[in-house]
Order: sequence, then C-alpha cells, then structure tokens
Amino acid sequence: MLISSFFPWFVVLASFTVRVIVYGITYTSGIVYVIILKNFQTGKAETSWISSIITTVMFATGPPSGRLVKALGWRVVAVVGGIIAGTGLLLTSLTSNLLFLILSYGFVTGFGCGMAYMVACVAVPAYFRGHRRQKMAVAMASCGSGVGTFIFSPIVQYVYVTYGWQNLFIVLAGVGVQCSSVGLLFRPLSTTSTTDSEKVAEKIANWGFLKNVGFHSSHLGFFLTAFGDSIVYGHLGEYAETLGFTTDKGAYLYSVIGISVMILKLLQGVALDSRGSTVLPIKLAIFFFFLGGVATVILFVSNEYILLLIFATIFGANTAASGGAVVVGILETYYGYEHLELTFGVNLAVIGIGNLLGSPIAGLLFEAYETYTPVLILFCVTKVLSSLCFLLVYKFSSQTRKTYITDVKLPQKEAFLEDKTVLTLTSGEKVPLLVEKLPRRYSDVISENMDTLL
Repeated sequence: MLISSFFPWFVVLASFTVRVIVYGITYTSGIVYVIILKNFQTGKAETSWISSIITTVMFATGPPSGRLVKALGWRVVAVVGGIIAGTGLLLTSLTSNLLFLILSYGFVTGFGCGMAYMVACVAVPAYFRGHRRQKMAVAMASCGSGVGTFIFSPIVQYVYVTYGWQNLFIVLAGVGVQCSSVGLLFRPLSTTSTTDSEKVAEKIANWGFLKNVGFHSSHLGFFLTAFGDSIVYGHLGEYAETLGFTTDKGAYLYSVIGISVMILKLLQGVALDSRGSTVLPIKLAIFFFFLGGVATVILFVSNEYILLLIFATIFGANTAASGGAVVVGILETYYGYEHLELTFGVNLAVIGIGNLLGSPIAGLLFEAYETYTPVLILFCVTKVLSSLCFLLVYKFSSQTRKTYITDVKLPQKEAFLEDKTVLTLTSGEKVPLLVEKLPRRYSDVISENMDTLL
C-alpha cells in the first residue's frame, strides 16, 4: 500500500532520468559535430546536418509516438525506444562514412530518443491527474533536460579524449539503452482506476482538435518560440566571441541558461500548483516569451559581459516556459487531457521544425550582413509574435469561459474535492460538481456523457 501511494513519484524519477539521457545524447551533438570534423575529414556544411537532424527527428517523432502510446502503452514504447536509440549509437561506432553516420546517429538514434522522451513527457501528468502537486511533479521531471545538457558535455568530451570516438559511441549506446531499463517503471495505470470517464475519453480522443483555430494559433506560437530559441542556442557562443570574449566565456553562457531553466521550471511548477488556475500556464507563456524578446535590448545597450550573463538568465527563464508544466497545462486546459498524447506529439513535431530552421536562417543572415544585428532583431520579433499568438488564444477562450454547478450521480470511486482532499463515494451518491465551462465542443461532450463521464 505504501509503495503504491509513492509509486507516482518513482514515475517522476523515471521521467527525470529518461530526460537526462535523451538530452544528454541529443544536445551534445555540437561536440559530436567537432569530433566528426576532426576524424572524418568532412566539410562543415555537410557535417552540420548531424546536430540539426538528431534534435529535429527526436521532436518530430512525437505524433507517431503518440499513436504508439495509445495502441501499445507507455512501457512498451519507452523500452523499444531505448533499444532503438542504443542500436543507432552502436551502429554509429562501426562506420567512417558520413552519410551512414547521419542515418544511424541522426535518424535512428533520434527516433529512439523521441519515443522514450514522448513517454517521459506524458506519463507524469497522467499519474498525477487531479493531484494537488501535479504541476510540481511535471516540473521536477522536466528538469532532467537541463541536468542532461549540463553534465553530459564534459563527460562526452572526457570519454572522447581518453578512449577515442568509436568507444565514445559505444559508451553512449550503453547509456541510451538504459531508457529501456528505466522505462519498465512506466507501468500502466491500475485497471481498477479505469473508469467510465476514461472509456468515454478514449472514444473522443481523436484528431478533432486539429480543426480548432486556437490550436493552430498556439502552435504557431510554439513554432516561433522554438525558432527563436534555436537562434540563441546556435549563435550565442559565437556572438560572444565576435565581441572579443573567449570560447570558455561563451560556453559558460550556456551553463547559465541551463541553471536558469532548471530553477524557473521548478518555480513555475510551484506557482501552478499553489494558484490552481487553469489559465495561469498560458499567462506564464505570454509573459515569459514576451520578456525573452524584449530582453534583446540588453545586447544593444553595451558589450559588457555582465549584460550577456543577464540576457542568458532571462533567456533561460523564457525557455523554461516552452516546456514542462507550462506546456502540459496549456494542452490539457484548452484541448483536453484525453488528447494529451496526441496534442503533445504534435507539439514536439512543431518544436522540432522550429529548431531545425532557426539557427541556419540566422547563419544566412549573418553571412549576408556580416553582423549579428539583424539576427538579434529576428530573435526579438519571433519571440514577441509568439507571445501575441498565445494572447489571442487566451482572449478568445476567455469569452466562453464561465463556471456553473450541477448535481451528478457518481459510481463508487475516488473524487477530488474543491479543497484538494479525496472522498470515496458510494454508488448512486449525488454530490455538487463545480464545472468550468470550456469551448463548446467540450461542454457538449460533458453534457452528452454526464452520467458515464463522471
């Protein structure tokens, strides 16, 4: 009984660990890029596809992974994803051909990491659905991305220098396959908790949300913010060097970003749990994306390194709002928890496309004008436009949002009350239910299925 009550927190630990591994493998691709240049004697342009493809494929795997999760469950998808990722890295250690390396490292490893990452993203909110600490749990799990990026960079560099590039990929293969071991913790929710509401949710969980104009507006916002983030992640270090700072100081800025991301994700999780507001996630997205854009002004004020550190800190706060509890909160509130595997999958794909395009386009601008001024302006514009996209969604949805109370008859089950306590109800017992009216399509579903849904 004690283990069962604490098991959701083991799921948080599993999700955290998977994110550490996945981000540790995919977001050290910049180091792998340098390693391939030195050992394969290839050109910079063709080799640069390595770092772009693995992250893009990881995120683009979202939609098919969402369907696989629906069909096969979390555990199977996570285990298979870890095996695929490990296999891709092992194959990479056996080749000296760039094209084969792009296929094995970029596509195969990226696809496997994407499968495991998808499960890590959706399992925690599902296990903590209705729990007063749901957003905090999601935030804690999402911190694994920052930790993975932070600790894997020196490890990858050390293994390469000590044992060579082929052994590096063998070691990474062993690490990647551990997603399968950890994935065993993603056990399905108890069949006793599969209630009529979940059966109805399965029936209505389809791609109908794609007809929602608000969904496209919010995901245009996600695309723009990922596009802008890609510019900073790809060019901040080089921008610092153009100002006369050393490579080490440029690299330190990324560490500051990582620390800021971790801290802000935790703080956002605490805020979302304490306020209990369904619209707070989108308000945070609006605020932090806008803040990230206007923070660009700092870079035009002076070339002092302290201002770069301040910008990196603010940018990290902005990046924290593009993942974790904020994204889950937006998707569940506006498009329904029953669609989370599908909406989150589309979300990852959109972010992947933004990541793919942002940095290369910024590089073309720099080559055309031989200055980073237009690049910084582009970043500012995309972040502000992203904030406006979410503002439109918030304003449109607020027009139809209201609260009403109705009496419903519940079967025997656990129900979460207004004060976040749990009450076990006997079959046929009636209780007042506080309902926050969502856009029409969801209120229709509630009214049509009231007896079985609740």
